Amino acid sequence: MHANAGRILLVLPVLMVALAASAVAQDQHIDASIDGKPALRTMIAPFDPDRAEETYKVYTHIYAPGDGALLTKGPGGLYPHHRGLFIGWNDTLVPNEKGKVTDYDTWHMSNCYQQLAAHASDDAAQRLEIDWSDRDGEPFIKEQRTITAAMQDGMLVVDFTSAITSLRGAIELRGDLQHAGMQVRLANELSDRQEETEYILPESAEVRPNDEVLGAWWACCSAEIEGARRWVLHMTAPDHPTGVPVYSIRAYGRFGAFSEHDLVEGEPLSLHYRVIASDAPLDRAACEALYAAYAAERTSAP
Repeated sequence: MHANAGRILLVLPVLMVALAASAVAQDQHIDASIDGKPALRTMIAPFDPDRAEETYKVYTHIYAPGDGALLTKGPGGLYPHHRGLFIGWNDTLVPNEKGKVTDYDTWHMSNCYQQLAAHASDDAAQRLEIDWSDRDGEPFIKEQRTITAAMQDGMLVVDFTSAITSLRGAIELRGDLQHAGMQVRLANELSDRQEETEYILPESAEVRPNDEVLGAWWACCSAEIEGARRWVLHMTAPDHPTGVPVYSIRAYGRFGAFSEHDLVEGEPLSLHYRVIASDAPLDRAACEALYAAYAAERTSAP
């Protein structure tokens, strides 16, 4: 990280706090700011079956580093289940005690939900304990999600780490590139101007039909949001468990990394991503340099 990276301020207690659903305000969120400017907002409203679409997913908004414009989408709009920085698989195959498998859709959240169980912070990170539960409230996955933010050369740098642990035997995380993985959904206004959205990709990447990108460790979306053109770069760590992911790049601003995984009960699967928001133009060379710096950090990480 750049030596002059701005310090992040998190509006959270320092100690881990358990949350009872009845005690959490319906619109509760965790805010983070850097040098007095908004950086992140993680939405943690407790699941409410009467407001399921609004409350079934824990996700994080990001803000433009310059004018503080909200860059990401919440509930509603085109594809309501897309929102902010989020993770899931539309075929999460969970064994049950009868020897059969239940298919939970942790992407659209049609038969399950994510619920914040606890959170903690210091001066650099949001640490979230998230239960992925069936509609009876019984968790089948425990996730430890850490989100950090810092300013680097005028850009907002967000690291997203998800450690996912099965609570019910051997779980298969399955899906397809449009409905699984860790992805970003930018502001809904892009859905009305899809022809203006541009993507920057590595020179070696292969773009196939259905917005499939092979051979890429990163993808950068350039789009106009709140009256100004923005650049948002999504990167997958080079130590990704399955190697290079498959990227999805939709013109309405939903993009990110797809991969499939097998969970062993009690053994966390750790996934690492970085998202960078820039008000200044990014080109392929700049994206490659930013990814090289991220790869070097991950290589030296403990």
